[in-house]
Amino acid sequence: MFKQFISTIPGADNYMIFSLLTFFTFFVLVGVYLIWMDKKHLLEMEQMPFNEGNKLNENLK
Repeated sequence: MFKQFISTIPGADNYMIFSLLTFFTFFVLVGVYLIWMDKKHLLEMEQMPFNEGNKLNENLK
């Protein structure tokens, strides 16, 4: 059913190729960003939820 619906739209193949390329490009760029990300910043962000809980407990005392 989906194939019949898509075949009736003119230029649908171009739209699907563009969508695939956009999807692929986005995830490749996110992967490159994660590889080149500063590891110190990553460790700080990783520990952030635990540090905030300690700060809140210290403020309540």
